[in-house]
Amino acid sequence: MRTSKTDFIQFLHCPKSLWLLKHKPDKYPHGEFSDYAKKIAEEGYEVEEQAQALVGAQSDATAFSFQNEFITARGLYARADIIRKNADGTINIYEVKSSTSVKRDAKHDQIKDATFQKIVAEETGLQVAKVYIVHLNKEYVRDGTVDPKQLLVFADVTDEVNGLIGETSSQIDDALDLLSRPEIDEGSCSCISLTKSNHCDTFEYFNQCIPAPSIYDLPRITRAKVSAFTQMGRFSLDEIELDEVTEKQSFVLKSAQSRAPVIERAALSKFFSQAEYPIYFLDYETYSSAIPIVDGARPQAPIPFQYSLHIKRTPNDTQLVHVEYLAEEAAMPLQLIEHMEAHIGEIGSVVSWHASFENTQNKSMADLYPRKSDFLFGLIRRTLDLEDIFKDGYVDIAFGGSTSIKKVLPVLAPDLDYANMAVSNGTEAMESWVRLINLPDSPEKDKLRKDMLEYCKLDTYAMVRIFEEIERKT
Repeated sequence: MRTSKTDFIQFLHCPKSLWLLKHKPDKYPHGEFSDYAKKIAEEGYEVEEQAQALVGAQSDATAFSFQNEFITARGLYARADIIRKNADGTINIYEVKSSTSVKRDAKHDQIKDATFQKIVAEETGLQVAKVYIVHLNKEYVRDGTVDPKQLLVFADVTDEVNGLIGETSSQIDDALDLLSRPEIDEGSCSCISLTKSNHCDTFEYFNQCIPAPSIYDLPRITRAKVSAFTQMGRFSLDEIELDEVTEKQSFVLKSAQSRAPVIERAALSKFFSQAEYPIYFLDYETYSSAIPIVDGARPQAPIPFQYSLHIKRTPNDTQLVHVEYLAEEAAMPLQLIEHMEAHIGEIGSVVSWHASFENTQNKSMADLYPRKSDFLFGLIRRTLDLEDIFKDGYVDIAFGGSTSIKKVLPVLAPDLDYANMAVSNGTEAMESWVRLINLPDSPEKDKLRKDMLEYCKLDTYAMVRIFEEIERKT
């Protein structure tokens, strides 16, 4: 049985998940490769091309080779993005990443990744002298043709890798031992002691006894708290006392135990008292890419290319004004800013969902265009975050412990639905924009434009509906 680097990383996250994939693939909830994961994979290939172009232009270019495969006698498999054969017979390994730094977090441990590569290469009889992570330079700003020398950083991680050889070798042995077993206890997996965002794809398969809702629906619950509850076999929220959770978590707990929304009218009144008419419901769509697509852009830095704006002029206004903008060529967002200036007045609140995202874009655009900073920082000062209401003002266990608009909307405005839209999420909007700016004028382009505008329009109209629904409850 072949065990790849990807398999090993999956083992580190959840050993039983990997076992199920290898031994009972028909039981494994494969699902579709997420749009975002596809985007990351494609960008990895683009960065590899830049790295290959860079080393290919060096005086020692013939020493480099690409996509070298290593297969050991016990079935370990690795493929190095780039290797260099050194004069003394050793090799250097270069792992190319589309990130703007070397990642060392548990979910994206690139050092552990590289350590696996070295171990496998050396088991085939090679000697690895140096290990590098090739990543993007976050300070690079495109100016004309992409310059690989300025775009890429070659980070020497040899010492870190060497420091993990013993630990990683032991973990590889454990992985191979597990995979050699024809049967395992399928009653639970190690993710049972982790928070929801860290659960494996097979969590429901291995942990069928978990009730819904459960302790995993408590917002920002710590791993230590999850571990404590699970060791006592307490998964149902009916088994948890209010003095065992934080104040924010208590709202979700109360809702679960009462089977009803928890409404804090004082918090709602405070929010709505800050709302000044006219109210501008604003949402941006942004594009980021490993290789900057336009002059002035940095690697992986978001570029706002679209916005939707619903304007509610008075509390009783039922004839909303809708304004929209969609860039139809690759460009920095100056025209978008000027379009907003023409439609957002000097008074009135700006309402967004998870407003830190919109405000981060406003700050970034103010840095790019200092003469627009008064307008953009004005937007920031006037912004209210509609998501805040659902943290302590209106909490319903039907939201699944989440404050995402995609969780809140079906409960409060079930007639509005993203499910059947041609463009239905931010990643699809990004991919659609790239298609749009490269398509010639045609019915296909017209339809794509319409689909993109409809998606962004729903984002802001959804905010209006939610705002109005909660306002009625104050």
